[in-house]
Amino acid sequence: MMVGIIVFEMYGKKNAFYCGGTLITHRHIITAGHCIHDDKGRPFTENEIGFLLGAHDLRKIDYNDPIAVRKAEKLVKYPKYVWPITYDLAIAVMPTITFSKIIGPACLPTQRFNIENKALKVAGWGFITPQGPGSDVLKKTNLIGHSHGNCGKLYSTVTDAVFELDDPYQVCTSQPNTSQCRGDSGGPIMWVDPDVNRYILVAAPSYAAKECHRYPQVNSDVSYFEPWIQQVISETYPEEKTCAKIEN
Repeated sequence: MMVGIIVFEMYGKKNAFYCGGTLITHRHIITAGHCIHDDKGRPFTENEIGFLLGAHDLRKIDYNDPIAVRKAEKLVKYPKYVWPITYDLAIAVMPTITFSKIIGPACLPTQRFNIENKALKVAGWGFITPQGPGSDVLKKTNLIGHSHGNCGKLYSTVTDAVFELDDPYQVCTSQPNTSQCRGDSGGPIMWVDPDVNRYILVAAPSYAAKECHRYPQVNSDVSYFEPWIQQVISETYPEEKTCAKIEN
């Protein structure tokens, strides 16, 4: 389910790791809206970024292999998206991706998901410490979901914070001394459904304070965007279906 996003050439560097994403059907990948834009807000074209499927160690990828590194057919940002992080979600529409033991989809919630006090997992190749560097090997860690009120209190002293308490499309997560950080944007924040032992994609990392291990992180609430996600699927490849958690 974990997808890596690279920029084929950026500031003279080839195949630069940029973001994460999550596979949800044979043809659709969810990521953050800012992950399909460069750091000045210019939208990438489909030929400028690649999607890594089944990757673990970035040092062992053959970037010339069209199976390991895929291009999107279409990049779709949420209609209300404003760079960099307002309504921060996007979908990459892909050529058919074959599922395997190491490539498969995450399920989606079918109704608004209350993240507060939930035990969650996040995965990515982002910064190991706030100063960097990123990890060559895919990492996972545990998180806890916060209410908007608690997140706002924790963020009240952060000068570079942009969390707004009235943003229904954002949710907060944290865990002492560990978290997602720069480079983890767009990747999966998951809840393990104990009834069926499946990963449910509940959020996508959007924003973190510079001291990412000290303060909560702000994420796009996948359940808020669920109707739009299903609309994009039906308008592109309606035969594709997401797996789902029936009840919260």
